[in-house]
Order: sequence, then C-alpha cells, then structure tokens
Amino acid sequence: MSGVRIFCNSYIPVDNWDHEFVVVNSRLVSENPLPALVSFDLLNPLDNSGNGHKVTKAGGIIKPYGLDFTRDNGGSTTDFIANKESLSVLCAVKVNSADAFSTFLDSRTLNSSTSSGFAVDFSSGTQKLRLNLTYPSGVGEAVQFPTFVAGEWNILCFTLSPTVIRGENHLGEIITKDFSTPINVGQWASPLLLGKSATNGTCDGSVGFVAVYDGYWTPEQRKAAIQTGREIMVSRGVIVS
Repeated sequence: MSGVRIFCNSYIPVDNWDHEFVVVNSRLVSENPLPALVSFDLLNPLDNSGNGHKVTKAGGIIKPYGLDFTRDNGGSTTDFIANKESLSVLCAVKVNSADAFSTFLDSRTLNSSTSSGFAVDFSSGTQKLRLNLTYPSGVGEAVQFPTFVAGEWNILCFTLSPTVIRGENHLGEIITKDFSTPINVGQWASPLLLGKSATNGTCDGSVGFVAVYDGYWTPEQRKAAIQTGREIMVSRGVIVS
C-alpha cells in the first residue's frame, strides 16, 4: 500500500501479498523451546522467526487460514534451506481431494549418492498422510499416519535426525522409524517447496503454516507444539477435530 504502513503486533487479513509487511510475533516462535530456523505463518510472505526468509506465492491462493493449492495453479517456493543435523518441524495441512497424490511440503534433493531432505505428502493409493524420507542413494521410504479424513485439517509435527524420526499428529497418533544407515534429513541442498514436489508433483489441498526448528523435541514438547498449532488454526476460523 503506497505511502501507508500499519504497525501492530497481529495479522490483518489480506487478499493479496502485494503490500509492505513487517515481521510480527508468532506463537510458532514464542511458544516453542527450540530456536526457530524459519516460521512461515502463511498469512503473508514473511518468515516470522526474524531470519529473513520469504515465500514466493506463485500458484498459491491466499486464504484467511493460509494458502490453498490446486493442480492447475501449481505450488509456492521459499528461499529456506536448512543446514542442521537434527530438526523439528510443525505444520498444518489439509487434503481437499483423496483421488490423487498431493505433496504439501518438500525439501528433497534426489540423486544417486547424496540425496537429502523430506516431504509431507498424501498417497491416494493407501489413503494416508505420510512423511516421505530419502536415503543418500535416492531411495525413498514413506512412514504413514494411521488416520486420515478428507477435507479435515491435520496438525503434524516431526523430530528428524540422521538415525531416528518421530512424528505425531493432533489425534495423538505417533509414527516412528529407526535407521541402520544414517540419512540426511537436516542438511538440504534445495529450498523448501509448498504445494508441489521436487519431482513435479502437484497438490489439491491447503497449508496453514510450517515452522522448522533447530534440534529435537521431547515427546512432551511435541504435544505442546501440536496444541499450539491447533489453537493457531482454530483462531483462523477452521475446525481441527
């Protein structure tokens, strides 16, 4: 908005991102014990961790709860690349159609010897939300959450290290995976993608927010993070079962 800047410590709903925004206090940052590497609340393009990253909306559709994605419009990009051995991730996603594959988050680099990163996706074949992990060889492995309901919001958190992952959703369902050979989930070669995949996959769904933290949550901290995420999405006018 030319010549006008509004200062307040809260979000003002907008229908486009062609404005001058400022970083505000985010509960994704203030209510988590680990240092935030990035906090994309997705009500504007800024990283509210204060580390200066941005989202390029591209095909994302601005909504009061975050960004919608469609197969025709495509996804969004960010300039965030993690460079840590262990990470924790908190996100809110919603699958709008269960008849095709959708990718919500993707930080993977896929090659023959130094693959890295992870993805959060939905498999139409198994009808499950998944954490998709990549071995250095480029071979992938998906760890699935037991419960999925189309059209409902899911609050997901993950703790990721080279030898073990733990994930949990807002229903209290826990996923685990131990690795005999270390994988590289925390030191990425490619920026985080939203609403599309590193292999040109698409998305029919929504992302409410995504935040990435330096370090490994305890089980108690995972549950607290999920509760914070739930309250954030409810405050945006959506229902989290």
